[in-house]
Amino acid sequence: MATILNPQAMQKVLTHSKEYQRAIGLLNKQWDPDEQPIFRNVLQSADVQFARQLQIAGLVKGKINLGNYQAVNQLLMQHDSWFSESARKTLLNPFID
Repeated sequence: MATILNPQAMQKVLTHSKEYQRAIGLLNKQWDPDEQPIFRNVLQSADVQFARQLQIAGLVKGKINLGNYQAVNQLLMQHDSWFSESARKTLLNPFID
């Protein structure tokens, strides 16, 4: 069952904010951490959390199911350089007992 996003999250979706674009990049596996000329623009924990909210709400399916351990593990193995350490922990947190 899909959940409803809070008003702040819906505002990000409706305006296609930077946070929304980062989450969509993650879900569609279209992220380039070296796109910025000065620093590595890696995904952060908040990006993972927002992407997960979008999937749970049923707004964006994406190419990766963040609720599936195998899919998340493959993503980390293929694109480890995309994520900060906190983002990696956030990705794996639902699967840790």
